[in-house]
Amino acid sequence: MIIVKRPFAGLSVVFGLIIATPAAQAAVEEITVNAQRRNQSLQDVPVAVSAFTQDDQLKLGLDMGIDLGAAVPNMQTYQVSAGTTALQVFMRGAGIQNPGFVASEAPVGIYVDDIYRGRMASSNLDLNDIERIEVLRGPQGTLYGRNSIAGAVKVITKTPEDEFWADGSVGYGEYKTTKVTASVGGPVMDGLGLSISGLYHDRGEGWIDRGSVGGRSLGEYTNKAVRGKANWFGGDVFSATLSLSYVDAKNDAYNAIPYGPDYFEPSVPGAPVEGFYDTLVPDETVGSGKGEQKNAALELAWDFDGIRLKSITGYGDIDDFFAFDLNGGYADGATPGTPGVYIQSDSNNKTLTQEFLLEGESFDDRLEWITGLFYMSEEGKQLYNPTVVLPGDSLVENVATETKSYAVFAEGTWRFNEKWSATLGGRYTKDKKKYSNDCSILVPGQGSPFDLTCLDSNFDPNDWELDKSNDWSEFTPRAVVSYQQSDRSNWYLSASQGYQAGGYQTLCLGVYACANETYDPQKVTSWELGNKTEFFDNTLRMNLAAFYAKYKDMQQSSIASSSFIFPILNVGSASVSGIELEMNWAPTDHFSGFLIGSYANESISEGAQENLPSDNKGYLPGLPETTLRVGADWRHGFVLSGWDYFLGGDVNYVDSYYATINNVLEVPSYTRVNAHLGIDQPGGNWSVLLQAKNLADSKDIVSGIAGNGTNIRTPLPPREIMFSVNFKTR
Repeated sequence: MIIVKRPFAGLSVVFGLIIATPAAQAAVEEITVNAQRRNQSLQDVPVAVSAFTQDDQLKLGLDMGIDLGAAVPNMQTYQVSAGTTALQVFMRGAGIQNPGFVASEAPVGIYVDDIYRGRMASSNLDLNDIERIEVLRGPQGTLYGRNSIAGAVKVITKTPEDEFWADGSVGYGEYKTTKVTASVGGPVMDGLGLSISGLYHDRGEGWIDRGSVGGRSLGEYTNKAVRGKANWFGGDVFSATLSLSYVDAKNDAYNAIPYGPDYFEPSVPGAPVEGFYDTLVPDETVGSGKGEQKNAALELAWDFDGIRLKSITGYGDIDDFFAFDLNGGYADGATPGTPGVYIQSDSNNKTLTQEFLLEGESFDDRLEWITGLFYMSEEGKQLYNPTVVLPGDSLVENVATETKSYAVFAEGTWRFNEKWSATLGGRYTKDKKKYSNDCSILVPGQGSPFDLTCLDSNFDPNDWELDKSNDWSEFTPRAVVSYQQSDRSNWYLSASQGYQAGGYQTLCLGVYACANETYDPQKVTSWELGNKTEFFDNTLRMNLAAFYAKYKDMQQSSIASSSFIFPILNVGSASVSGIELEMNWAPTDHFSGFLIGSYANESISEGAQENLPSDNKGYLPGLPETTLRVGADWRHGFVLSGWDYFLGGDVNYVDSYYATINNVLEVPSYTRVNAHLGIDQPGGNWSVLLQAKNLADSKDIVSGIAGNGTNIRTPLPPREIMFSVNFKTR
């Protein structure tokens, strides 16, 4: 592929430097993960999983949830519409494009300390007080509480035990950005540990300009978070952990960059109406957002002579508000500062989850097994008010959702001998959903799709309401064969099925015929062949996975050609195949390098093509063919000093991809460079860091919408530099 020559050229330079570096006793870091609900070496887990320690998070700039996509093969994370806390996630071809709505469900499950967090509207938050992040790719269900069709993200926060810690940082950067974090924890008496952590992250100046419209730049935010933990670990049989957290976030939400020449001709996407970072929203449609989260988790565990019982209870209460101009202040296609469709949303979501796990070993430890029960109750309310500010009518949709999910799952691994093992698992899931939508016209008028009145089944401007309920259930099995070729090489072959429940519409903008449409569950059958190997005295680690995923009744957000709506449809069958590579090399104590790469290719069936917009060219959204991230770190000590200086950087390449299923808007490929420079005390407490994201200040877009009344883009930020002073106990 010609398009990836630049990244591979950078790779040859990095590893050329590594080879030229004088040899010393070194090895890649051993990482312990809990991907299979038990502590294992990353290299022994027969599944494609990316794991990030605290040091990895620093090197890769994993500050917020949205940063994860650039660090995981075949995963894309970015913002589109809604508030800045909303997260759009794609993995191996499955994705979500309407994350800000209570009726939406994500194909990738997000867990914080084993508690399922299903609301993508509140997932792009600061990553603070994190011990480790694990990202599993492929269907999940036989080990985890909530089934997910494409993967799972596990965030593990620090838990206080018998060692004291105290961490903190103070940073200041471009756009008047201040970030302060603090965490302290440890034993307060025999067997009892307490911890508390806090974060304050404020950006006082935006980077999205207002062009000829004028006014302050947009992109400001203030995030505040606090988490407390109590952990009882003093008993031989019983242990318990209680976690409470609170998040308060305020921001400028989403402010789109309008493109021309005209949104009525989406096949000619054109260029920015003014500057690359210039939104044209007037004061009355400037984006705004705020969110408040309250979360609680209680884990109880009993160990009875090798048989372990665990209860995991989670509760979340999320208030979320966002407002933005869907046209970016260019509604008439001619006059900057013309208000467009101003979408306002005010929602609340309450989620209760309960999981019971029983696990152990049998037959002289040749069989490792786990079984569990899962229950989730989720209630959501959303007041949704899209308004045409200039001539037209206004509507409000009052939406309520209720989801109850029940599941039983089990998995066992049988070890035939030291080299061969086999895993068999299965899950039965039953989902019950209810949905109501009451649409009211605020200002009665003549009525047309663009006027945004409530349009009944005959497309007349009238109030309407609907109530719907559905039950879905599915059995999803998993089978794995593992071969331990040597102490440092492990092969596996897996086959698994995944399922995601059906659901209800969110972006119908008052059109009854759209809101009344229910979409069915989507299913996937996935095969994966993987190898995990360490070479050269454990100085080189290479993890490789090849997969093939066949989707049935795939759910996709469409762009209707007849009216200003964005319904979710079951389009039919599609398949995605790909290769994923992760490498780490530490040839000396002074030098290390890494590579994260992926290739993916999709095929949409002829039947599915018939259900898609005529513009579709056969591509799924959010699926670049090639991604590559390569980087290195170098460290050396000062002469006659107890300090080291270190520097590092990486190059991140993303191939072009389509933003939506109608294949009108193609996001061009982009390359971004990141770097860091600092000093620290090896084995000491203090460090000073200067970190730069997008060092070359490249201008790149990551998503957008083109057609059916809008033509907007979402740019990635320009260069961001942060200076911080950090403290960490050893």
